[in-house]
Order: sequence, then structure tokens, then C-alpha cells
Amino acid sequence: MSIRKRVEDALLLYQNDRYEGAFLTALVAVAATARRENPDKKMTDRECFETFLDKKWRGALKVEFRGELHTIFHIFYKWFRCELVHEGGLPIDIEFIKSEELTLRAGGTPDYILKISHGWFYWLIETVVEASCNKEEFKDIHKELPTRRSSRSQTAAPA
Repeated sequence: MSIRKRVEDALLLYQNDRYEGAFLTALVAVAATARRENPDKKMTDRECFETFLDKKWRGALKVEFRGELHTIFHIFYKWFRCELVHEGGLPIDIEFIKSEELTLRAGGTPDYILKISHGWFYWLIETVVEASCNKEEFKDIHKELPTRRSSRSQTAAPA
């Protein structure tokens, strides 16, 4: 398994404005890293994925989506990863915002659209690259990757 190749593929897709494919490939790298870090098969893939990201963030960021509060990690798993894999696209009530900041906008009436910034793509890539279990795989390119350097800054704003 080459998580590094998934990261490189995700960056290539992103640089060519193929954002859904870039996010999906980044999420594959996250899932593989999460399982590499926690190979215990007693955890489901979802639990492993969400736990891994929660440890990086150090506390779940929640956002209202479809009338309920969800962690951003659950949204990444269920409405990004699962929808892209099983349906071939993102739900119609999710849109991207062209911003390098970590921004989420939970829209209300009349649109009810969750808007997520491109900064989250970079945050996912950084999370994979900086994971201790991937240290050997990324030791020679860590500083060369075009990712955001401030992974803890966040902005939550109304739509």
C-alpha cells in the first residue's frame, strides 16, 4: 500500500481543479493512515477514520447539517467518502468555498447548504503526511508538499 501515492494523486487532482476526486483520494489516504495507525479490526472503518481525525484535531468540531449536529469527521466519512464512493458525487446540499482557511458555513433558509472550504483538503493531506505511522513514507518530501502550514486555524461562519 502506498499512502504517499494517494497523497500525490490527490494533490495532482486538486491542482487541476478536480476537487471531488481530490477530496476522495485524500480521504482514501486518511482511511489507510487511520487503519495503519490502528490495525485493530475490532474498530469499524468509520470508527477508525473518525478517531484518527479527532486525535489530530483534539476535540470534535461540530456543525449543523440536515437538521442535526455532526462532527466534521463524520461529515467527511458519511457525506464525502461514502457518497463519492457509493453514489459517484457529493450530495447536492454540499458545496466548496474557494478559501485556504478552515471554513464551514452551515446555511439556513432557503438553501440549507453546507459550504466547506478548500482549506480542509489541505488539512486532510497534512494530517496524513504528519502522522507518525507515515513518518518513513514521507520523510524526504515532507517540506516540499504544497499544504497549508497552519492546520489549527479555523473559521466557522454563517452562510
